[in-house]
Amino acid sequence: MDTDDSNALVNLRNLAQQLRLDNLPEDKTVPIVMVPGFSGWGTPLFGAINYWGGIENIPNLLVERGYTVIVTPVGPISSNWERACELYRQLTFGKFSFFNFETDELNEIHDVDVDYGNYFNNSRIRPRTTTTKGRKRAVLYSKSRDKYQNWTWNEGNKVHFICHSQGGNTVRYLISLMSRGAADLHPEYFNTAGRDNWATSVTTLGTPHNGTTIIDVLQNFFAGSTDAAIKLLARLFATVSFQDPEKRFYDLQLDHWDICRTEINGKLETFQKMRERLESSQGPVKTWLDSKYNGFYDNSIEGVNDLHMKTIPTSEHVYYFSFSFHSTIPFPSRWPSWTIEAIDSFPIPLVDFIRKVLYSIPFVNIGAWIISRILDSFGNKVGWPILLSLISLRDLTQWATQSVANRLLREIDYNVTLPPPGRYLPRKDVIPLMLPTVYAMGGQDLTPAQKDILGPNLGDWYLNDGIVNTESMRGPRDSIVRNISDFPTSRINSDDVRGIYWHFGVNDQMDHADEIGVFVEQDTVRFSLVKD
Repeated sequence: MDTDDSNALVNLRNLAQQLRLDNLPEDKTVPIVMVPGFSGWGTPLFGAINYWGGIENIPNLLVERGYTVIVTPVGPISSNWERACELYRQLTFGKFSFFNFETDELNEIHDVDVDYGNYFNNSRIRPRTTTTKGRKRAVLYSKSRDKYQNWTWNEGNKVHFICHSQGGNTVRYLISLMSRGAADLHPEYFNTAGRDNWATSVTTLGTPHNGTTIIDVLQNFFAGSTDAAIKLLARLFATVSFQDPEKRFYDLQLDHWDICRTEINGKLETFQKMRERLESSQGPVKTWLDSKYNGFYDNSIEGVNDLHMKTIPTSEHVYYFSFSFHSTIPFPSRWPSWTIEAIDSFPIPLVDFIRKVLYSIPFVNIGAWIISRILDSFGNKVGWPILLSLISLRDLTQWATQSVANRLLREIDYNVTLPPPGRYLPRKDVIPLMLPTVYAMGGQDLTPAQKDILGPNLGDWYLNDGIVNTESMRGPRDSIVRNISDFPTSRINSDDVRGIYWHFGVNDQMDHADEIGVFVEQDTVRFSLVKD
């Protein structure tokens, strides 16, 4: 991937200016449907933190500019099939939760029933039930509330999709189901083909169109403690899913997998009993993970490859746009200027170490005093620079990680494995939670099987935004991807403009959280827009 392309946000601004110069009409009546990625949520977390904007409210800002926005609360860590079913149902339900612009409040309503169809019928591992009730409605942000009181998604009510991360693959699955139909898998939702023209456009932000190696990073880190990791996950799941759905501050929406509070002999189980059930080696969390019907597998390179096999690359009726990001700096190739100063503080001086080695060798210690005098005269000023010229900073970090730190962790029964150094380090403004993942993905090698899946033109799979590899964000490998500079604004309505991923370029100032407005530094967007 050419990361020297003009900044993606600058390209977006330039295209918008060109469209205005061409006097192309802007239709703000088509709702913008915002689809979250892995671990995302719909309504504000804790009543205050927006997925789209963090402490800001991006849907609200869009409404102030005349747009209508629909925020969809699909399952945060579910499979793309489940998320596609939920997304379809929310958009065709005919009712919304409404955001009150006068009070800045949202009155959430939980009355959406979702049917997951026959998708799991032929699977050995499957959820307890294929239906779920009492789910959240999608949230409508609009100044024309009456107009959307009974609005449903159909051919006459088209939408634009804006998708973050896994949201792009979820919408790809949905549009493919609408295009081909899938009456055998879902006779109610997808029994009719030729409905992909219900979508006008799809825009993806940091989507793993070809998978992400963050899944491999997590697997490697917990490679020696899988059981402990499952128990830890089960405790977390029990904590957030103990209450009824309408009382949860963060809803996993995995009740149909029995990851919820259940009845035992007519009584609701206690938290302790629920936790023990979820932690069991035969419990629902282990079952859910083993099934591969989950967001962990569906975001892996292997999982997205399965998605390629099930879906069409694009629809000829839809405009596609993609944005790529990375939040890295190259791993230093030179030793820092303070290296010698730091080495001087090492517990054992280099001179003393060499002297000890020499005196321990038979027949050498006779003349060792001569060498010792030479060492004393030159000291560390000569020795250390010679040693540093023989080893790189990255090689030393590799040795310290693999041969010292990881061995020490195993010695004291810490069954985790620290990642080796790679080609990149995280930028200083990366959100703290992603500092380790940026670093780890920068050194995560592809397996031979993954290389076979991705094909010969791999590109740089170490560059990343903390969650997704930059190389994966342009578009699906089985689709046509073109640079936005080639976008034909003079014939925007021609058929050959649709069904192609128009790539805006690579933004090198934003991590995976920045892409949805969750900034560590408030100047991030300003820097991104002015950077040439």
